[in-house]
Amino acid sequence: MAKGGPKLGCGAKLVRFTLVFFNLIFFILGCLILALGIYILVDPSVKQLQTIANTKELQKSGIDLTYIDKCGIAFCVFGGFMFLISFLGCCGALKKVKCLLGLYSTILLLILIAEIAIGIFAAVYSSKFKELLTKTLRDSIRDQYMGQMSNKTLGSVAWDAVMYNFECCGVYNYSDFNQTNNVWTDRQDAVTPISCCKFKNKKIDWSGTLPNTTFDINCYKNPNENNSNYKTGCYEKINGLINVYSVVVIAVAIGIGFFLLLGVCFGFYLCKRIRDMDDYI
Repeated sequence: MAKGGPKLGCGAKLVRFTLVFFNLIFFILGCLILALGIYILVDPSVKQLQTIANTKELQKSGIDLTYIDKCGIAFCVFGGFMFLISFLGCCGALKKVKCLLGLYSTILLLILIAEIAIGIFAAVYSSKFKELLTKTLRDSIRDQYMGQMSNKTLGSVAWDAVMYNFECCGVYNYSDFNQTNNVWTDRQDAVTPISCCKFKNKKIDWSGTLPNTTFDINCYKNPNENNSNYKTGCYEKINGLINVYSVVVIAVAIGIGFFLLLGVCFGFYLCKRIRDMDDYI
């Protein structure tokens, strides 16, 4: 065809600029997350911290810092994925490369389909998920919870912090601490953990240690509705809080889906416009 064929119109140029701009931002974010992950994996000070924590005494207390490496790997994978996707979108739009734009749009479409599938799965199997989660939580009480808030095992600290801050007791109620083969044996007549008590002038504290505040000294031996939260389960308490913010979660998910759909449409549209231009060369 003769020279001077069709060029990108104003709409296509705007789409191209939008793709380049937003993908450049995600490219930078991906690089930063990837760099953070690599830093966690190779930094000597992090390795030294893990070595110090890798002692029998700390392991018996439930303190394990091997998860730091897993976090580093997760950062590398997520950052690398962002880096790759944004690179395809940015370079494809900037250099008008059809194959890069097509690959970029296809990957975004797969992510969008996966998000929709996860949403459907979560809605259909929500009851199964609740059953599995509550069983796992009750098992953690049975196998890990050791007793008073001064205890430093990781499982005890986590449960004490949750029960104190959310004003609840166990998964369903205090009976979760009376399971068969429960590791909490040194009770000294305690019916519930101290963290199930109702504290006066309570402040948020996630340390899992006994706070410097007043409470009924008999609350864990003779719990009642006035001095203890022993009938209030943490699952329903936290689930209620999640339901309050479920609208925000759904809105964020819809927003992400919208931008993914926008990226798919923009990518395929620009790819088609570039192909139309090539037909005239």
